[in-house]
Amino acid sequence: MSDAQALVKLGLGGDRARRACERLSKEQRALEAAVRRSLPYLARRKIPVAAEAARTALRTEVMESVARPFYVSPLCVGGGSRPTGALVIDAKAVAHGLDGILGSGRGGLPELDPAGLTGPQIALAARLARSLVAAFDEVLRPLGAPLAIAGDAPGGQGGAVLVACAVCIGEGDTAGTIVLLVPAGAIETKEVAEAAPPEAGPETQEAVAEVELEVVAELGRVRLMLTRIASLRVGDVLRLPLSVEAPARLHVGGHGLFLGTPTTRGSQIAIEISRHGA
Repeated sequence: MSDAQALVKLGLGGDRARRACERLSKEQRALEAAVRRSLPYLARRKIPVAAEAARTALRTEVMESVARPFYVSPLCVGGGSRPTGALVIDAKAVAHGLDGILGSGRGGLPELDPAGLTGPQIALAARLARSLVAAFDEVLRPLGAPLAIAGDAPGGQGGAVLVACAVCIGEGDTAGTIVLLVPAGAIETKEVAEAAPPEAGPETQEAVAEVELEVVAELGRVRLMLTRIASLRVGDVLRLPLSVEAPARLHVGGHGLFLGTPTTRGSQIAIEISRHGA
């Protein structure tokens, strides 16, 4: 694939992902309700559930950002038999699920070993995943993207543009996150698909090759409570949940393409690209 063709693919993929994010962001309340149905004890204890706006993401990016030990369930999206999506449940969300399934009601979450889940914990997390997928399927099926657990089959997203729908459970130190990953093309409506632009010809590719795109280098993200944000002052230090060896991510056209190492070139900060983000 030439550089011009790669830019055309990036532009079309970015536009498709943008439409998918806009469509799924309208389902935030429905996704929250799906989580509450899967864990009814959250409502009884008045534990908050909040869905974030959908965004583009790489599978590797999500895996590196969630707290361990997490549980991943490969998903078949859109009625196919090949895994193209995934459900990711981070450590705190797994703990909430275990607490809800076991019904301890003691007010504290079970402690999980960062090295990995035990056999019984994996079995209970799988049970939670099945419940979540069934509930999320009710939301996405009307959009043309039915969900089904793909068993132990490896994920097959490859270089596809994925849309991440994150739902947060709890707040503060007990906050957990459930991330639903689906391919952007799976949720496009028939009308949108018919309106998709045709294959770009040589003239279009030549013109696109000269287009400038914004490249964003992202070192990391951190979640803070509103009270903490309101109290920030000049000189305060925010600690990112990353090791000093963690790579920076380069985003182009709204989704990540590369991973790199922060460095310097003369008097300027630079990023040395280490590998493709996919």
